[in-house]
Amino acid sequence: MLIVSADIGGGHDATGRALQERVHALWPGSRVGWADTLDVMGPGVGPGFRRTYVTNVAMTPWLYEFFWASLWRHRWFATASKWFTGAWAGRRLAATIETFDPDLIVSTYPLGSAGLAWLRRHRGLDVPMGAWISDFAPHPFWVYPQLDLNVVVHPSALPVAAVAAPGTPLGVCAPPVLDRFHPGDQVEAARRCGLDPERPPVVVACGSYGFGAMEEAIAALVGIGDAMQVVAVCGRNEALADRLEALNTPPGRLVVRRWVDDMPTLLRAARLLVTNAGGATALEAWATGTPVVMYRPIAAHGAANAALMTAAGLAETAQDPAALVACVRTRLVDRPPARLVEVPPGPLLPYLGLPALADRRPPAEAVAPDGGRAPNGRPPSWPLRAQDAFFLHVQSPTVAQQIGAVLDLDPHPDGRPLTRADLTALLARRLPAIATLRRRLVSRGRWRRPGWVVDRHVEAGAHLDEVRVGPDDDGAAVVDRFWSQPLAIDRPPWRMLLVSGLPDGRTRVAVKLHHCLGDGLSAIGVLHRLMDAAGDRTPPRKSAPDAVASTRAAADHRADAAVDAERAPARRGRPGDRTREVARQARLTARGLIRLATQGRAPASPLNQPLSSPRRRLVTASLPAADVLRAARACGAHTSELMVALTAGALGAVHPAPAPRRLRAMFAVSVSPRRRAATHGNWTGAVSLDLPLERAGTRDRVRAVRESLRAALASGEAEAAGLVMRAMGALPAPLHAAAARRVYTSRNLNVIVSYLPAPFRTHRLAGASVRTATPVVALADGVPVGIGVLRCGLAFEIGVLMDESLADRGTAFVAALRADLAELLSDVAVAPGGNDGEAAVGDGDAGADVAVSAGPAPPGVRRCA
Repeated sequence: MLIVSADIGGGHDATGRALQERVHALWPGSRVGWADTLDVMGPGVGPGFRRTYVTNVAMTPWLYEFFWASLWRHRWFATASKWFTGAWAGRRLAATIETFDPDLIVSTYPLGSAGLAWLRRHRGLDVPMGAWISDFAPHPFWVYPQLDLNVVVHPSALPVAAVAAPGTPLGVCAPPVLDRFHPGDQVEAARRCGLDPERPPVVVACGSYGFGAMEEAIAALVGIGDAMQVVAVCGRNEALADRLEALNTPPGRLVVRRWVDDMPTLLRAARLLVTNAGGATALEAWATGTPVVMYRPIAAHGAANAALMTAAGLAETAQDPAALVACVRTRLVDRPPARLVEVPPGPLLPYLGLPALADRRPPAEAVAPDGGRAPNGRPPSWPLRAQDAFFLHVQSPTVAQQIGAVLDLDPHPDGRPLTRADLTALLARRLPAIATLRRRLVSRGRWRRPGWVVDRHVEAGAHLDEVRVGPDDDGAAVVDRFWSQPLAIDRPPWRMLLVSGLPDGRTRVAVKLHHCLGDGLSAIGVLHRLMDAAGDRTPPRKSAPDAVASTRAAADHRADAAVDAERAPARRGRPGDRTREVARQARLTARGLIRLATQGRAPASPLNQPLSSPRRRLVTASLPAADVLRAARACGAHTSELMVALTAGALGAVHPAPAPRRLRAMFAVSVSPRRRAATHGNWTGAVSLDLPLERAGTRDRVRAVRESLRAALASGEAEAAGLVMRAMGALPAPLHAAAARRVYTSRNLNVIVSYLPAPFRTHRLAGASVRTATPVVALADGVPVGIGVLRCGLAFEIGVLMDESLADRGTAFVAALRADLAELLSDVAVAPGGNDGEAAVGDGDAGADVAVSAGPAPPGVRRCA
């Protein structure tokens, strides 16, 4: 789930933290990311908006009130304002959403909601999206018909939201606060907060900025006498805290707090909360059972919140000190209140409405009101990133750009083989949650990059073939034909093949995706989304009471600081650190550009001939992981370096004469997992790697590959090529295509070698256990060999996709791989135990444990070491 919030006041992030808590309770193990809308909108936008907001509320409330009132009085003004901010925020949020690849998006900030609505209308964003309105009273900037759900916190807010944006899907949830905000023992809470248990505390808290007539309210309350204790929570308003601490008040009457980490306990101790905005603090008090008094509400949304809360019976409003004192005396001295949590009438969405949002699909009219068309007359589409469009441009009739894997599967536990019906049912269940497999290419005009639309429904059977082989057929020829056929691009560009009839109830499943959908790691991510962990049975969803009760006791004693450490809006680094990092990246990129400019052409090789037909042959090999790890440890190399060296030796053994001394390989390097989408997009970079072909000792070849790879990674080539890749994407589409086809040929590379860093764990596909998973990479113009390496269980699986003209060399290639590994092992003493991890081994070169990935993408991202 992606939370779209903003650091402007504390309420938007507080609502986001509550949603994050419910996500982890609902769906344990979920990944939650955050996007600060103001930071995403550009440098300086966040500080500028915060400064404007503070100035308006504190110094020019009439201007803020004029803007807010104009949104209600003039619908054209509200529409224009929402369109402008939506286009601005939406364009900027697009990259964040594409990188995170969420299944669910929730917004707690109006400009973030505007951006999401714009993305749905103009780019067809088809992820379930909702807005959680942290103000008690919605206003037109909060509510968007294009979103699947707009959630308010009380039924009395429903008609207000309906008038703000007619036709909007609405729902009501409990106050969106952390579960730790609930009633409890007041005396114990006061003791934990260091307050006088003999005097009822009144908390005055006006948000993180300490807005409004807070000092006036405190002066009036302190004047009531010793019958109560006033607790002033100043938030981040240090000047206010200093002024209050300087007041000459009788001892014990006034307690000044700055930023309070344990706000749930303080509100449990309080007999009354005095505030002025009606945002997160008021909702937290409501959930805790603490009565609320709104004193001189701040302009615009504060006044609206106070009015609606008072009308709903959830607060009282006081406009002057005398009214405040009278209200407090009535509440605390004359008629102490019972601590009851008001439950809104009518049904509430459980878990703050998250399950309801997850189960929703957007109505057709939410995408584009004019029959599913964007304003330019074309379907709303999401433009391909430059890296993804690259692989669409380099496809030709004889070189299909498709990647994937071949899975060998055992029968079901009851002995029944996997069937087409099993796979069809699995796809029907999983496709609605895997947007990658519902993406379809569309044209966005001759001069613009193509775009994606996400189809609402994909017929699973239309993407699944089955071939049943005879008793003496191992299915290899069927798989070769599958990889020889290009994917159709008038539908979501992926396909599956089930090979049945193999001995012992085994089956084989080949899965291929067009390279524009993603790189090798994306393909593996899609497979993982289709599979279940071995032995996994998805537990039934907890009911809300059970889930809340099971976590409440522990959560009560967890400090707010711990939650703050978990929340995604990370604290910003110091400006000096960011400047130094930018300078370092600039120097690295400059060195890489020099390396790219001076590399020259790839070595001439008889291996590289024009590919005259699309026919391919897939050769597979399996090497025991224990042997590979032991050999890598002995050579002081990472397994990726060892496997590349082994493939270099095998290429030398089968290379047609005359063989050059070296071949240039395009070697994919993965971006940091935190900065890439899980299931779509080409996020890998690449470096050029010289593979020695001389029949020297295997250990010497490993050393040469290790030095070459580490030098390439340190050279900045990946960063420089990423810059070049993005610059190419800025060209008009025909020029981008021409440049891509000129770069990605045998002029610049002889062979493609890819290594996936993440082990492929044991999984089940539709109930059948996966025995092996062999990666398959795409070829390039004039490049007839692509080699992929993936660790699967107790073995390293190697997939070699060859042009049919080299098919007779496959057996020799596999034999050479095994022979070179045996040569290394013959020099290694067998030691008991073993290390089956992927860590760098040998001569302490942990920094060389590079993450590399399948998919021969030209470099477009940072090196990950």
